[in-house]
Amino acid sequence: MRRLALVFAGGFCGTLARYLLSAPLLALFAALLPGFGHGAMPYDILAINLTGALALGLLYGLFERGVALPPDLRLALGTGFLGAYTTFSSFVYGGDTLLLGGALLPGLLYLLGSVGLGVAAAHGGHLLAGAVAERRRLARRGLVRTRRVWRHVRSMRAPHDALLPQLLARRGQRRHLAGGATAHPHAAVYPRRAARIRAEAAQHEVEELAD
Repeated sequence: MRRLALVFAGGFCGTLARYLLSAPLLALFAALLPGFGHGAMPYDILAINLTGALALGLLYGLFERGVALPPDLRLALGTGFLGAYTTFSSFVYGGDTLLLGGALLPGLLYLLGSVGLGVAAAHGGHLLAGAVAERRRLARRGLVRTRRVWRHVRSMRAPHDALLPQLLARRGQRRHLAGGATAHPHAAVYPRRAARIRAEAAQHEVEELAD
């Protein structure tokens, strides 16, 4: 029931989008191509089918290349929205209307051009999906490399942190840390480590006094 609801919602939105785009697309093509089959050539259906083929090629191209697309998204967007957004029946009816009206050449150009351009648009969407997937893969590789570098830096800092008490002791700062009169520069960055160093230095001095 849930899957049917997703297809229904996607199909409703796709049909509504096609209806709302039809008139603006016809007006746009009438302005761009004045006198070229205006009123007879179904430019709106041509543009809608081509953009739908491009989007469908992109969607399933991403899925084939391992991009994590939720099944619900593929169902609602692919089967529902794009299935209702594109229309084969209107495409065939538009070509048949041109042929029956005596516009043989425009009708053939429309039918054959729609099929050829539709295949090209779907292939273009598939190629675009490959470029997007490759970009994501390179971005992930860069992120993984950054994490590896950070781990390496932390591993290099670990021996230095372990030798920090000995280094401070060699520099004659045991009394400074044990007294606590002046805060050590590392105390703000490593408060717990500084406290531990002070305790160790104090214990070391006690042992020396005992000896």
